[in-house]
Amino acid sequence: MLKLILPILFPSWRFFSSIGPSPRIEVGFVADKNSEPQEWLPFRPLPKKVNFSLGMQQLFHNPLWNERLYISTCAEHLFEGYSEFREREIGQRLVAAALNQEMVVGSEFYYLVFRIRALESEAGQVRDEVVFVSRPFALRNVGDGQ
Repeated sequence: MLKLILPILFPSWRFFSSIGPSPRIEVGFVADKNSEPQEWLPFRPLPKKVNFSLGMQQLFHNPLWNERLYISTCAEHLFEGYSEFREREIGQRLVAAALNQEMVVGSEFYYLVFRIRALESEAGQVRDEVVFVSRPFALRNVGDGQ
């Protein structure tokens, strides 16, 4: 029985053959479809510090973290090649987060745009580049203002 439980508690790092680029998702808001965001905000940035009780709670129940992992997986697949499904999945989840007021969105904005930055370590240097910029996703119905 112990042989079955130990690999769960202490996973092997040999599972990973290599470390690839790490996606960072940023969100921007625009008034019309043809504009570019003036400011990019990180989506669900990691907290600087988590207290013990919150950490224990999140160890067993953390739906926002699970969704963040799913969005990151979709972003990693966009590194490999464009997929309308992946772009739509990320966009819809970011719009839902904005509508749930996870992000402060000014009333002058009608669309959300996201971009994916790739962080990669190469020969001791960290390379940071934008690898994908999405199409605009409506935050409101078209009849609400535009």
